[in-house]
Amino acid sequence: MKHKPKHRPRAAAPKMTLGALLRQPPADFYRLPDLTVRGGTVLTEGCRKVLEFDAQKISMDMGRFVVTFYGRELRIESLNGKRVAVAGRVTRIDFAAKWEGQDASL
Repeated sequence: MKHKPKHRPRAAAPKMTLGALLRQPPADFYRLPDLTVRGGTVLTEGCRKVLEFDAQKISMDMGRFVVTFYGRELRIESLNGKRVAVAGRVTRIDFAAKWEGQDASL
């Protein structure tokens, strides 16, 4: 006699409405660091100031966060307004809260 496999009820997937898809993002969304990696270059949007700069470490003030790039042969290829292009061998990117007591999670 063959046993039929027991079927477990599936958890209902949350239904997304059109309104939910089109609503405004959270208030802090536009204050988050914007980084884009393109062929060995990291493009940043929203850089207020370059805090530290050498061949192994570049730190930037990105509003609520300090973003630090670590690697080898790092260089700033362009600095245009609040856009910065960092090139070289980036091995790590750290995000730190700018103010004490602030949550550093993205």
